[in-house]
Amino acid sequence: MRMRSIIPGIVALLSSTALAQNEEDALRISMMSPSGTARSSGMANAFGALGADPVSSGINPAGFALYRSSGLSITSLLEINASTTTHYRTTDNATQARFAFPNMALVLHYPGNEGSDWRSSAFGVVYDRRQSYHWSTVASGDANSTMLQRFVNEAEGTDYAGVADAFPFTAGLAWNGWGMDTVAGQPTSYYSFIPYGSPTRQRHVIESKGRNAHTSFFYAGNFRDRLYLGLQVGVLSHRYERTTVHAENTLDQSLFLSNATYKETLVTSGSGFDVKAGFLVRITERLRTGASIHSPQWLLLNDAYNAKLNTTWRTPDSEGNYAYEALSPDGTFSYRLSTPWRATASAAYIAGANGSVSVDYEYADMSAMQLRAANNLEDLYDFAAENDAVNDRFQAIHTLRVGTEWRAGNWYYRAGWGFVADPYKTRDALHAGGQKTYAAGVGYRSEHITVDLGLNYMMQPLRFFQYSPELIDATSEQRKSYRTFLTVAFRP
Repeated sequence: MRMRSIIPGIVALLSSTALAQNEEDALRISMMSPSGTARSSGMANAFGALGADPVSSGINPAGFALYRSSGLSITSLLEINASTTTHYRTTDNATQARFAFPNMALVLHYPGNEGSDWRSSAFGVVYDRRQSYHWSTVASGDANSTMLQRFVNEAEGTDYAGVADAFPFTAGLAWNGWGMDTVAGQPTSYYSFIPYGSPTRQRHVIESKGRNAHTSFFYAGNFRDRLYLGLQVGVLSHRYERTTVHAENTLDQSLFLSNATYKETLVTSGSGFDVKAGFLVRITERLRTGASIHSPQWLLLNDAYNAKLNTTWRTPDSEGNYAYEALSPDGTFSYRLSTPWRATASAAYIAGANGSVSVDYEYADMSAMQLRAANNLEDLYDFAAENDAVNDRFQAIHTLRVGTEWRAGNWYYRAGWGFVADPYKTRDALHAGGQKTYAAGVGYRSEHITVDLGLNYMMQPLRFFQYSPELIDATSEQRKSYRTFLTVAFRP
């Protein structure tokens, strides 16, 4: 049965979107929110109209005009990200923890000339981590399905002599690694060594890490203590690493193939820029409102990826081999992504020196994401299919943040709540629900030093397919993130 020759796949498919560069990758990069400081996180980052905090770089740069002095702040973070999955009625849990410095800011405040309508200005730089990709996901269960059927379907109609070159990261590995073979006498038709419909015990593990970081250079001005204007240019840095391992053990002991494992590795890195502009208006001494517009993030991204497939058999071949391994070439691909435009509106009620209540609303249309070829590619891929999928699957999202802060002497007490709607359309198979954030915090302010502590509890339901949706049910995932922020700020 295992006497055919093995044809190696040696062509790096530079024009293929084999492991990434699809609509879900675009969504992962586009779904971002400011990390902020311990003070802002204690109010769920509902800070658009309050300002005078580094989180203004992610909401409304006009907020920097509310600074009354220069300042330097550093924020540390301990985050624990927990995932609970359900796959064919089996539940699994995984946790990943890390320590980071998600926000650092230098704000320089300059008073205006005496008698000038421009009372003050501020400029500086803020580093803010907008996303964390540090997650572990484990999903296992028994199913009457096999990933090998995905490769069979993919290779169908392709002559066996060209399968490895045509699909070097997927079906070509199943061919070289003895996951499938041709139907006798039909060189373009295939079958899996795990028949589709036979019971398998599956285990799917995803390990990811990385961040989407934003370094902002801003300028803001205060006009008569009534109108505040701000503009900033951001430099983006993106890094995402993901390893996915899907393993299947056959429960039918009569099958010769005992188990099959497919492993994908993806590293995405890149950079880009964006622009934000906004204003705030002090309507009365107690009421403040404002709005901002965020340009798309224009990113140039580079993917590096590879894959391998292993099979183990219950009986050896003629040479005594029980196991086989097939390796893909190293694939690389460069492309561009533009995220959606965003608009924010904010309002705050200031209760004198006692406290405040603040509300932010943000709008972004996820169907406006666009993937494009990099300019340096000779054989340009137009991403028409991926962009059509973006338009078909995603919808506009609405973000709401509400926060409050109250003072007792030098102490400040905070609470907040946030909600981000599900970007998938209701009819999409991956539509699951929005992200909720519950926040609390406390701070102490002296003349020159402020110390703040912020706590966030975030939860979001997700759904994903381990392989082709027509072959397997979606896996349900509940993500929870516990984040503790500590900020120390210095003022001259």
